[in-house]
Amino acid sequence: MRRVPALLVPAFALVAGAVPAVAPGTAAAHWSYLLAFAVIVGLAWVRLRTLRGPTRSGYALIVGALSVWLAGDVLYDVLSRVTTLGEVSPSDLLWISGYPLLAAGLIRLTQLRAPGRLREGLLDGLVMAIVMAWLCWQFIILPAAEHERLSLQVAVAAFYPFGDVLLFAAIAVLVLAPGTKRGPTPYLMAALALTLIGDVGISTLPELFPSLSRSLQAERLDGVLLLANSLLVAALVHRDAGRIADRAAREQRLHPARVVFLGAALLVLPTMAGLRSFESTLSRVSLIVSVVLMTTLILVRFVFVVREQERIRAALAHQAEHDQLTGLANRPALRSRLELLLSGSREDPYGPVLFYLDLNGFKQVNDKFGHAAGDFVLVEFARRLVAALRPGDVAARLGGDEFVVLAEEVPGEPGARALAERLRALAAEPVRRGEESYPIGVSVGWAAAAQHPEAEALLAAADAEMFADKTLTAARTAAAGLSSSSPAAALILPEPTSAAPA
Repeated sequence: MRRVPALLVPAFALVAGAVPAVAPGTAAAHWSYLLAFAVIVGLAWVRLRTLRGPTRSGYALIVGALSVWLAGDVLYDVLSRVTTLGEVSPSDLLWISGYPLLAAGLIRLTQLRAPGRLREGLLDGLVMAIVMAWLCWQFIILPAAEHERLSLQVAVAAFYPFGDVLLFAAIAVLVLAPGTKRGPTPYLMAALALTLIGDVGISTLPELFPSLSRSLQAERLDGVLLLANSLLVAALVHRDAGRIADRAAREQRLHPARVVFLGAALLVLPTMAGLRSFESTLSRVSLIVSVVLMTTLILVRFVFVVREQERIRAALAHQAEHDQLTGLANRPALRSRLELLLSGSREDPYGPVLFYLDLNGFKQVNDKFGHAAGDFVLVEFARRLVAALRPGDVAARLGGDEFVVLAEEVPGEPGARALAERLRALAAEPVRRGEESYPIGVSVGWAAAAQHPEAEALLAAADAEMFADKTLTAARTAAAGLSSSSPAAALILPEPTSAAPA
């Protein structure tokens, strides 16, 4: 099907809706509205059949809402021709059921573009919805109940304001949730706003202008509702309809609309409590229940915000002290730990001992298999290193293929030499990833605080011992007749030196 321009849909509805606005109560107005609505809903179904992807479920709910509203209009038209209808008819059930379908569809679309991040918007939307629900209860439903005029007509009429509350909550969620506000989104927002205007007008105009016929006033506003429905369809036929669910980047800044909406919502109940006297029990109970619900939601929202801030601070603190690739401590964290150990009183006169490790054959793995393989080798060696640590030992990655192990309690030089051999043995087996095998080795140098009580001197001495170990490995490789650039050379490990580190 050839794509219909999105702007053409509301333009068509604007022309068709002008007839009932200018000539309400005429046959031309009736059929202009009904046929235009049927064309719009039919276009929505045709477009829905061609739509693919996760957004289809959300748009399907919106098209379902339009369809039940159209079915309600058709049913009302048929019943009114064969019988006399009262203030309440079977069509009301269809008209009312469209509100939750529309709200569910909008929230579904918003959820798709902000997975896992809709909680804050939902809570804020519920806060504002509670205020709207209380206003509807206080000024529309409660007056009828207090004067004992509650009837089926009043009960059914009460569902329409609460349907508008659902739409108001959907608007709040749509505005406050992360994601783009371009493409189909403005059509959806405009549609909801016009729907609210039309419904409020139908409910309030008869009270403001009692001399005018209720049915004629409702027909004049049919054009507004038709335009609102056409905007929903315009969002569906928009060329970017499927992209409304594109996941948005995480937004950390506070949206100005959230401050305005929540501020207005928080001011309504205390302002009304100060301006009005609530003499009846129902009015006082409704106010108390609304305040309790709103306060609970705000407290829950506050707890979520505090927990999110704590999570972010913990993540930042972890990133500041750990290597992002391997998860080991980084250079600053190692330096802080080392200076703390050297500056404090130590029961062990020999330690702590610092072991400096450098992988052999790592460059060859990078050159032959790529940097992804090199990263895998680093991560795997870090895992082996952590598994071999004793309680209290600290492993760090200084950068590249250089690692350090800081051991606090080492029983003299023999214990340090034994621990160095354990670290060498970590690279005895090649690193395997699927069918690929990466042979590596490791050169180890170590130095004790007994000979080097300063942090810089201890690191430099361990580094020098590691370099001597690597040089000895290269010499043995050459003596064995192997190229020092071959990965196999990494597997030739030096014999343990008997001399203590300088």
